[in-house]
Amino acid sequence: MSSVIYPPGPRDWCWGMSILPRLKKDFIKFYADMQAEHGDIICMRIGPYHDYTFLHPDQVKELLVTQAKHFVRFEVPIRVMAQWNRNSVIIAEGDAWIRQRRMVQPAFHPRRFAGYAASMASMIEQQLDEWSRRIEPGKATELELNQSMTDLTLHIIGRTLFGVDLRDQSKEIGRAVSILSELAVKEFMATVNLPDWLPLEEKRQKKWSMKYLDGVVRGFIRDWRQKHEDRGDLLSMLLLAVDEEGDQGTLNDEQVRDEAMTLLLAGHDTTAAGMLWCFYNLSRFPDVLQRVRAEAQRVYGDRQPTHADVTQLDYTTRVVKESLRIFPPAIGTFTRRAIHEVQIGGYTLPKNSLCRPFIYATHHDPRWFPDPERFDPERFLPEQEATRPQFAYCPFGGGPRVCIGQHFAMMEMILATSLSARRFDMAVTPGQKPIELSQNLSLRPKGGLKIQLTKPAA
Repeated sequence: MSSVIYPPGPRDWCWGMSILPRLKKDFIKFYADMQAEHGDIICMRIGPYHDYTFLHPDQVKELLVTQAKHFVRFEVPIRVMAQWNRNSVIIAEGDAWIRQRRMVQPAFHPRRFAGYAASMASMIEQQLDEWSRRIEPGKATELELNQSMTDLTLHIIGRTLFGVDLRDQSKEIGRAVSILSELAVKEFMATVNLPDWLPLEEKRQKKWSMKYLDGVVRGFIRDWRQKHEDRGDLLSMLLLAVDEEGDQGTLNDEQVRDEAMTLLLAGHDTTAAGMLWCFYNLSRFPDVLQRVRAEAQRVYGDRQPTHADVTQLDYTTRVVKESLRIFPPAIGTFTRRAIHEVQIGGYTLPKNSLCRPFIYATHHDPRWFPDPERFDPERFLPEQEATRPQFAYCPFGGGPRVCIGQHFAMMEMILATSLSARRFDMAVTPGQKPIELSQNLSLRPKGGLKIQLTKPAA
């Protein structure tokens, strides 16, 4: 075995027990402090593990791409997520993951995006009509973004991926997902997790959430089986899929349930968070909103936009990208565990080392994004992007485990941003408290966030 020289990082003679409270309290500040003190590789001892966090884009690329085969996802958070995702594509490893990714991937093939775009635009317009009806002439109406974006993304996901209308269930689904998201982070970081059979309110809510979401997804499958028709949605594709490149097998109802659960949760939670930040930035910067509106009028005018139109919305795309840079919804990626000794960033990492990128810190690094707290969509002009390392910006991860629905999510956010700017003026509600970021599975504002909608003057 090679001799190991550990990178700098906080030292703790109690196996990390004095570090964990700081990490749990505010991990964004923790890693900012650690980077300022120790640099781009932060090495800690947490329990029996050597723990590495990589902040430089080149090291992120090594971890996620060039050295990806030397890692598996760390089993502790995977076991937490598997409680409700079971053995879906987000959980599986090895050959099982390759087969499941191959079975799900066709749902996100570019040829399906024209149909998705039409459904998305229609669903977004329906939601905007509902908001518009609440606006009295000459007055503003208040919109709470956390719930509103959850409602909107569930409306879109329900129709495009499952062929159902989820508007009546959106509040309960959003509540269940929020409960599991908050509990997941607690269970990730807990030294010991208490058993679920204990008569605690937190455990009761967890069991309710898992049971409720399981019932929703099984209801999708049961209704499809009764009608047995290909509606062109993801659920139809999963239930009719044949592994033509592998064993020629199909997915049984339990496997479909697992994949559908993951796509329901991941497909709306992080996208709703991303959309929330897009609306927030339109509300903060009237000049940005006006440019998005002008682009919408130029590209598709008063008609419903198509997938071809989305590719022409260059400025709106930059607005979405900059929103995801400042507020990356999937704030981190799953921790990896080295299955044997491996080299990253010039250091030799021992077998079983825990490794992760922390993209929030990378996205806010002034080396790649000068004045990083400033909102500036022009950072994503092609000539600007060409000056940065590849993994300075990676809101959807990268490598073999890159988010399978990234293009679907981007199209959804671009359409919602463009269509809403065409219909409304926006402003942050007076008296809104300074943003404090939550630390759940998706990055959201603590305590909600309110904006005001008004109809622009003719």
